[in-house]
Amino acid sequence: MMIGSKGHEAMEQFVSSVNGQILLLGMKNERNKNNETELLYEQDGMLMDFRAVVISAGEEEASKKPYVCLDRTAFFPEGGGQMSDTGTLECDDTGIVNVTDVQTVDGSVRHYVDKSIAAGEKITGHIDRKKRMRMMQDHGAEHLVCGLIHNLFGYENVGFHMTDEEVVVDVSGPLTDEQIRMIEEKANEIVFRNVPVTISFPSPEEALKTEYRSKLDIYENVRLVTIEGVDVCACCAPHVSSTGQFGVIKILSYMPHRGGMRMTLAAGADAYADYTSLHDSNAIIMDILSAPRDKTGSAVADHMDRFMALKEENTSLRRALSDLVTQKAVADIRENGQDDLYVFFTDSLDQVGLRNLVNECTKGYTGVVCAFLGDDSKGYRYIFGAGSEAADVDLIAFTKAFNEETGSKGGGSGLQTTGQTPKTRLEIENYVDKIRKKA
Repeated sequence: MMIGSKGHEAMEQFVSSVNGQILLLGMKNERNKNNETELLYEQDGMLMDFRAVVISAGEEEASKKPYVCLDRTAFFPEGGGQMSDTGTLECDDTGIVNVTDVQTVDGSVRHYVDKSIAAGEKITGHIDRKKRMRMMQDHGAEHLVCGLIHNLFGYENVGFHMTDEEVVVDVSGPLTDEQIRMIEEKANEIVFRNVPVTISFPSPEEALKTEYRSKLDIYENVRLVTIEGVDVCACCAPHVSSTGQFGVIKILSYMPHRGGMRMTLAAGADAYADYTSLHDSNAIIMDILSAPRDKTGSAVADHMDRFMALKEENTSLRRALSDLVTQKAVADIRENGQDDLYVFFTDSLDQVGLRNLVNECTKGYTGVVCAFLGDDSKGYRYIFGAGSEAADVDLIAFTKAFNEETGSKGGGSGLQTTGQTPKTRLEIENYVDKIRKKA
C-alpha cells in the first residue's frame, strides 16, 4: 500500500512548515505474533536494560547452540533487513551469559547464548548499546531518505539491507546527481529540526483510515513508526525517539541498478566513522601534495595530469630505447651469431620490448635466440625464439632441457617459449658454454 503526498511542490511546503502530514516509505511488517514474550523494543527503542524470567530453554538441533525464551525482552530479533541485537544476560544464579544472536522461530523469540540457563531463572538483560544505537540511526535514515524519494519522485523502496557499517537501499527509479544531493540536504534539514519519532498500534479499523506506507497490504497487527508531521510507516524494528538522534545522514554512494537506483548511506556513528576515515586519508594526501585541506581534489587532478604526461613521455623513451637495443642486438647477431645460439641479457626492456627483440633477431637466423630480462638479485624472465628458417631446431626440447638443468619454469610453442629462472647470469652463461661445447 502506497499512500502519501507527491511532488516537489508538496515537499517544498513541508520544508518551510510541518502543519500538513507528508507520508514516507516504511518496511514490511514482520512483527512477532506470539503471546508468550512481551516485546519491549516495540514500545521503546531506547530501552537497553530490563528484568525478565527465563520461561523455556533448549538447544537448536542442527547447530547445538543453546537458547532461551524470556517472558519479556528488549532484544530485537533479526528481521526486515536488520540484524539482531546482541548483548548479555546477567543471571541471578548462572552469572553473565552472552547473547550472540536473536531469532524468531515458530513464533517464539529465541535468545542464543554461549552458556545454558535453566528455565525459571531471573535475569537482567543488557543490550549492546553501541550496536543498537547505530542500527536505529541507520534504519531511521533509511526511512527518511526513501520517504523523501517517494514524495518527490514517486519511486518505491524495493530493497533494504543493513551491514555492520552502512545501509544499502534500492529504489525503483533513476536519480541524477543533483537530485541525490537535494534529497540528502532535505533529509538533514529534518534531522536538525529534531522531530519526534513515536510508535503506535492502530486497530484494523484505524489502519484502514490511516495513510501509511508498507510493502504489503497490512491492516491487522500493524505497528506504525511516525516521524511527527513527516512520516508514517509500518515497521517492526526499534527506533530512536527523535530525528536529532540520527546525528547526520550521508549518502555515501549510488549507482543505477535494475532500472532504478542503488544507494549506500550511513547516519550517526557510522557517518562519523566514515568521515573520520576520509579525514585521515585526506590528511595523507595533503601531506604528500602539500595541498590545503579543501583543495586536495584539484591537487590530485593536477598531479594526475602531470603523471600521465610523464607516463606518455616515458613510454616514448622506452620505445626508442627498445628500438636501439633491438637494432644493436640484430647487428650483433648478424655479425657474431653464426654458432646457432645467441644469448642476450638486459635490464632496460620490458616484456613487450624483449619479445620484439626476439622476433627481430630470429628473422633469417637459423639458430636459437635466448633473451633474458632482469638481474641476479631478482632473477630473470626469459624468452627463447627460433626463426622460421631454423628448421632443424626443436625449441620445445631445448627449453625443457634448460628448465631441467637450471630449475627454471616455462614453456610455449615451437617458435617461441617463455619462462623464469632463478639462476644468476654467470650460471646461465656457464650452461650456455656447456651446450656450445657439446655442439
